Amino acid sequence: MAMAEAEIHPTTHLTLSRRLVMGAGAFLAASAGRGDKGFAMQKFESGRAPSDGLGVYYEVHGGPLAGRTPMVLVAGGLIPIEIAFASDLLPRFAKRRPVIAIEPQGHGHTADRPSPPSMEQMADDVRAVLDHLKVAKAHLLGHSLGGMILTGVAIRHPDRVASLVPVSAPYTFDGMQEELVTLQRDPTHVPSPQLIPLLPTEADFASWKAVYERVNPDPKSFDRVVGKVNAMLSAWPGWRPENVRTIKAPTLVVLGDNDFVRVDFAAQMARLIPHARLAVLPDTTHMDICRKRADWLEPMVEENIARAV
Repeated sequence: MAMAEAEIHPTTHLTLSRRLVMGAGAFLAASAGRGDKGFAMQKFESGRAPSDGLGVYYEVHGGPLAGRTPMVLVAGGLIPIEIAFASDLLPRFAKRRPVIAIEPQGHGHTADRPSPPSMEQMADDVRAVLDHLKVAKAHLLGHSLGGMILTGVAIRHPDRVASLVPVSAPYTFDGMQEELVTLQRDPTHVPSPQLIPLLPTEADFASWKAVYERVNPDPKSFDRVVGKVNAMLSAWPGWRPENVRTIKAPTLVVLGDNDFVRVDFAAQMARLIPHARLAVLPDTTHMDICRKRADWLEPMVEENIARAV
């Protein structure tokens, strides 16, 4: 995963900055797919919810929705459901309740819009999926870009949120490590040897692109979408602190101790949200937090859900 210092040269700048499009926190590389742990044998329903001219792709796992409060999962930037969640977290939560996994605009099965993406629109797209499935409220968990989007749902559509877990997801991009902010906004920046081991590999990025090219309505649009999401993140002002304070749902702010998000910023975010809790997972990076810490995340998330009952 790590690149030697000697390998960091100008020809790698574009590739490295392109990887950081994940919302500087959406980097989740799971090598396992749906065939792992027998997950491919489990049935799920899928569909597309209409939202502002776009069909937003979703999957429903864990049985029928009627009369039950489901969980919503949204992964990091450009990462499809089958890589981000399907091998571990999704089946864990689907044992207890229905799980709605959503691929935002320009992700996986969901097409891009002609207009630039925005956090506000992506948050509204999640609400549109809930409307389409006739879900009154849901427990929300999002990693990185997915967590930023779902924080927006809690701000813009608070009546639809039973609980919230933003994982490695600040409410503003400035909450990331300083060098990540620099790299996101300056593609000529050469990543330091300290940052390189935290970044995804070329194989990770290729796996996300391969799924996109297999399932997206416009399979050749991946690189264009990368550019659009990158531009969105570079210009995103973040959710306003005064709006973050309005979140009433039980909230658990989670990150690793060696994450893209700064621990001090995550603590500040938890203080902004009334009655929020903070969990800093030891010896954990941004890429590892969902794929290697499911055993830790599951009970903490379930405890946060219990606070909503």
